[in-house]
Amino acid sequence: METPTLSVVIATLGRPEPLERALDSLTASTVHPSEVLVVDGDENRGAKPVVARRRDSLIAIRHLPAPRGLTRQRNAGLDAAGGEVVLFLDDDARVRPDTLARLLTAYADPDVVGATGRVIEPASNRVGGKSSRVRALLRGCGRDGTFTAAGYPRRLVDETVTTDIEFMQGAFMSARTPLAREVRFDERLQGYALAEDEDFSCRLARRGRIRYLGDAVIDHDNAGFRSKDRRVFGHQVVRNRSYLFEKNFPQTPRARAQFAMLLVVLIGHRLLNLDVAGARGVAEEALRRPRPARPYGEPPQA
Repeated sequence: METPTLSVVIATLGRPEPLERALDSLTASTVHPSEVLVVDGDENRGAKPVVARRRDSLIAIRHLPAPRGLTRQRNAGLDAAGGEVVLFLDDDARVRPDTLARLLTAYADPDVVGATGRVIEPASNRVGGKSSRVRALLRGCGRDGTFTAAGYPRRLVDETVTTDIEFMQGAFMSARTPLAREVRFDERLQGYALAEDEDFSCRLARRGRIRYLGDAVIDHDNAGFRSKDRRVFGHQVVRNRSYLFEKNFPQTPRARAQFAMLLVVLIGHRLLNLDVAGARGVAEEALRRPRPARPYGEPPQA
């Protein structure tokens, strides 16, 4: 079976230096994508000079202006993509030389609708990082790589495995383009659009298999989280997770109890990491429940 053609979509907003490094890594790849779409949400189009400097690149790189917002920018890139597979890559992420070749092997299986790999990034928390065993408190008894009944992802403890999963990390996720266009990104999730990757991959996983390849690796700076107002970010965590829980998962009494416990654990997690502002934000938004959920950034309902 021939290797499918690949479009890479990079949503960016005012980060030219990381974007340069991301494009450098794609140019150095042993397998080149058929195109790279740099989807620029900056009103001043700050990514345009970065793309213009690469007119003689080994790969076709296009600058695509779009309305600001991660979900809007990713949908704009998805609509413009010409490859059989589309890869969403963060602008502060870098593929390794063999990453794309390894990723595309997953699509030899016609049942595979999406694929991702290992994301190496700085630890975001002193206690309970994404690969920490402390997260077992949130996992329940389900299989690694799946969602809990409350819509929380069970992270892989062993990130070197190859297995089927239900969610992908937004810094590095791919899908067959026609199916991705059917699923799309939820534009009700505005701005930073927390958990838009979980929402997209959760709905994609219902169409077929998503493969996690532990030997397909990217390096991710994860710069976005470090620049957030922690209290406001806590509000966003609760609001977006509430919206996606109600949108994607059965609202059984058990699931609702698990979601309430999740919010308690999230508050405790922030306090353990000395993030008092973040804990306050989660608590404030949690105390406003229950009400019809809406994603962060949308106006309150009357």
